[in-house]
Amino acid sequence: MNFSTTALNVLLLIAMAVPGYLLIKTKLLPEKAITYLSVLLLYVSQPFLSIRSFLEVSYTPQLAVNLAIMFAVSLAGQALVFFVAWLVLRRRFDDTEQSAALIRDGYIDGDTLTREPALSAAVARSVKGRANRATVLACAFGNVGFFGVPVLQFLFPDAHDAIAYSAVFIVTLNLMSWTVGSYILTGDKKHVSLKRALINPQTVTLVISLPLFFGGVSSADLPDTINSVIGYLADMTAPLCMIILGMRFALAPLVKLFSDVRVYVSSLVKTLVFPLVIYLVLMPFEMEEMLRVSLVLLSGMPGATINLNLAELYGADRTTAANSILMSTLISMITIPVIMLLFP
Repeated sequence: MNFSTTALNVLLLIAMAVPGYLLIKTKLLPEKAITYLSVLLLYVSQPFLSIRSFLEVSYTPQLAVNLAIMFAVSLAGQALVFFVAWLVLRRRFDDTEQSAALIRDGYIDGDTLTREPALSAAVARSVKGRANRATVLACAFGNVGFFGVPVLQFLFPDAHDAIAYSAVFIVTLNLMSWTVGSYILTGDKKHVSLKRALINPQTVTLVISLPLFFGGVSSADLPDTINSVIGYLADMTAPLCMIILGMRFALAPLVKLFSDVRVYVSSLVKTLVFPLVIYLVLMPFEMEEMLRVSLVLLSGMPGATINLNLAELYGADRTTAANSILMSTLISMITIPVIMLLFP
């Protein structure tokens, strides 16, 4: 695909983040509004977008096979990148018990200060170790739902099968993040949650959509009023995604965003190395072009919002998680058009 055409589409998409940025900067909306809008996106607009996509594609054995391929390759790809990042950084992780004590005493994410050399060194090791844990997730888990879906909508507005593929990719993302992702971030197996990995809006959406898909039910079989309601709710996805992204940018401390080498490295791995690996792995295999494009493009999405959600949930390194999302989103404005040059 033409570089300038792709770049223009990505820029137009990013431009939709400006209202969110301004709403926070002018204090017309409080920071907590991000949570409310995210709930609306996660539980309403994205599920309806996925349902509409499955209603707009006709069942064929090949499409069913493609969905299975998407599941297998996306899961294997994330697992591979995650494992390599873990292998490289695991010796630089913090001691979770020591970090918990330092957090409790206010030396990490608190106001307590010390000039004692040994304690200062321990704090520095813990801070870096917590950042390395967050970096592993930032390398492997991409913003498939909140950024990948709008990108696919903009680049391929009539390719409903691509949105269906993204729904499957999101399921594998959840499987990875709520299990090995939670474990690496906390260092504690008790936080591995198969329940959350399997029971979430994306998985429930597939449970609803797949029987309709395999049963041959399409939008033509539904009343126009129902199709209209589904369409209106689905069409909110791209604007909501971008508005939330703009709000997050408005809250980002820019000095920390551009001063952490880990953030640059994880962003480049996520947005460039990961998709190139998937592209090279898929080269020998014959498959439908939209499936190939979707796999490669979705693999190159910026850092996943769930990385930050998990960090907030478990009291892990929120700064590295947030900065990795924002930096990789900025870098993706260049890498997405570059990746699309791989396809005619």
